[in-house]
Amino acid sequence: MRIAGLVILAACITAIVASRSLEASQLHGRLSVPPLYDDVSYFLDAIRWMNAASDRSIFASAWDMLHHHAPFSTLVAAIGLALFPGSFIGPYLVHAAVVFAFLLGIVWLVWRRPVLEIAACLIAVPCVPVLWHTVTEARPDLPSGLAIGLAAGAIVHRSVLARSAGSLAALGVACALAAGIKPTAFPAALALLGSAFAIRLLVDCIEAGGLRLSLRAALGALLRFVLPLIATTAVLIGPALVETVTYIFNVFVGQRDLWTTGETFWAGLLRFSIGGEGQFGLHYWLAIGLALMGLRFLLAAIHGKAALLDAVVLLAAVLIAYAIPSVAEIKTYYFGAMFYGLFIVAMVLNGCASLALVEALLARFGLGNGVRRYMLTAGRLLALALVVQLFVSHVVIGQISTATPLSAQQQESIRLATERLWLLLRDAKPEKSGPLTVAFSSPYPVTSATIQLYAAQARMDLVVRNEFFHRTAQATGDALLQSEILVLSSSIPHTLLGPRIGDELIARMDAEKGLCRFETQTFPDVTLRVYRHGC
Repeated sequence: MRIAGLVILAACITAIVASRSLEASQLHGRLSVPPLYDDVSYFLDAIRWMNAASDRSIFASAWDMLHHHAPFSTLVAAIGLALFPGSFIGPYLVHAAVVFAFLLGIVWLVWRRPVLEIAACLIAVPCVPVLWHTVTEARPDLPSGLAIGLAAGAIVHRSVLARSAGSLAALGVACALAAGIKPTAFPAALALLGSAFAIRLLVDCIEAGGLRLSLRAALGALLRFVLPLIATTAVLIGPALVETVTYIFNVFVGQRDLWTTGETFWAGLLRFSIGGEGQFGLHYWLAIGLALMGLRFLLAAIHGKAALLDAVVLLAAVLIAYAIPSVAEIKTYYFGAMFYGLFIVAMVLNGCASLALVEALLARFGLGNGVRRYMLTAGRLLALALVVQLFVSHVVIGQISTATPLSAQQQESIRLATERLWLLLRDAKPEKSGPLTVAFSSPYPVTSATIQLYAAQARMDLVVRNEFFHRTAQATGDALLQSEILVLSSSIPHTLLGPRIGDELIARMDAEKGLCRFETQTFPDVTLRVYRHGC
């Protein structure tokens, strides 16, 4: 009954979070417009994979999937598109399963605590905005962050020396699966998980009497964890390792100047905590989590060395998860996902550990069993009532935020421009034999991958080129002229990739011989102009 009740509670909470998140997305998020970056990239991979699957064996399809940029997101998109054909709501709805799995993971981590405590944790966690954004985004970053947070929490919440060989092997496989959700972040994920395991193991050795006495047991535990971790990681990431490493190198080295924000080191260090990203993803739960961490340290200091070391291990893991994205020059909201996920798990573990320490202190003070039971039950009921009130006011009837908010004007520009351009390209015929070639100068208001997605769904032979990564207007213009159809956007204030050279490019193409205007769309925030060779 305890298991069934908690599973049902987690399912109900997930249904509410998914419903409210999708509603917000349809009003002012991704579902209010045609698919946008980066989600559309995974939809496109899924459509192409599904189109080819009918002519392949299961093994060939699985092998091809492992070569994708993010197999997890491709698979989720494929499932969602298959369940809801003709709509893009499916991939987002399937992400509700990630939220449900995360809640079940929370139940597993604190399973030994009283049911009222676990219920309070289950209701509190979905009040954190990151959980809503996991449903409103179809990219692997946030699911990866939640999974890595659970994996790190599973490592540090109890001794690894005391675990069986099977338990350690399962933990290694689970960590590899978490790291494999976002292959391009696997070095960072493995750095966090490996560091957390090493710190936990070191503390366990100290508590067991020292490193020398427990060296053999420590090496055995390390091997039982690391070998399954490496083997599973090799299976998941190995097939596309070269492509993954090349992508990481291109983004963080070759294109670093295009993605960096130019902020100071100290401003960047605060982005994922009290900065904009941290406030957006965690909101006031950052303060609550820090308060619970401080409370645990205070109680652990009173309780003794073992309790204090356990608190230190968790804090160290959280600090590592915070430092990894903070010290990188390139920063986005999504890069902080591993910190958000582990911070939520740490908040739960610290809260439950604090109550356990309070319970032990009450017993030490000599209070009777009945008095202690009533006091603790009253405290748990009070906490449960508080989180229920927060859940109702912020999730059930409150305003759900989305990670990609769009204004009414942006929605209109994106929707109308995309629909009109797709109709033009669908009916256009190439001048020469072969596929029609289309080049884009900007991802706004039309996302080039959206046109590719529509073409893949229609099984149309279309080649799309993104000319976003050039440093000058001259280089961008020269690259655009290599395609048959050119799609240019005017200069707009934006945070998108590339310099603001749209007006300069349009002026050049207007004067270019052999080009004619194919289409012009004017919106309050942008002008879209389409050119074609030889018309």
